[in-house]
Amino acid sequence: MIQGSSMTRSHNGMRNGISLVEMMIAVILFGVISIVGFKYSKNYYNTDLSAKKARVASLVEQASQLSNAYDIYQVQMGTSPTLITDLNATNTAILTAIPSAITEIGAGWTLDTATDYAASAALDIAFTFAVTDVTPSTSNEDYCAVFNNMIDTSLSVITTDGQSFDTAPNQYAALGDAFCYGAGASMTVVFIKEAN
Repeated sequence: MIQGSSMTRSHNGMRNGISLVEMMIAVILFGVISIVGFKYSKNYYNTDLSAKKARVASLVEQASQLSNAYDIYQVQMGTSPTLITDLNATNTAILTAIPSAITEIGAGWTLDTATDYAASAALDIAFTFAVTDVTPSTSNEDYCAVFNNMIDTSLSVITTDGQSFDTAPNQYAALGDAFCYGAGASMTVVFIKEAN
């Protein structure tokens, strides 16, 4: 017999690969660790603030739609609309409907042509959204702060109940054509279409 033949290889305790049972145990352990990690990381993630940011982002998107419809109305009709409902009137049908209110923030949009937001001694044209405490779990100050933070990220999103957000002319000077202003129950998001 020839020594060292490959025909009689002995097991010396080493094996190749892992068994199915070992793999299942590893998968279960990784799953448990992931669930525990997710549970504790969720405690540190501000889901309420994230929801408010998403609603404010929807508000900004609606304002963009209204602004575009305003431009189309001017081209199509040769004049400016005077009411927000002009944008979905049967003779124009630019919008199929005025964007629905984001009820957690307020009641809905208006077209304001009777306010001097820019303190220029002339009336501006703006789309406005009144921010109200719709439910006890939300706060108009929070939405105003989140909106202004979207415009200028150096502004804080942390608020106190009853916090004031200056006057419209001051906010216009600080933030430009889009801002939230007011105090208490009277806060308004403003998108100035034309500053006169």
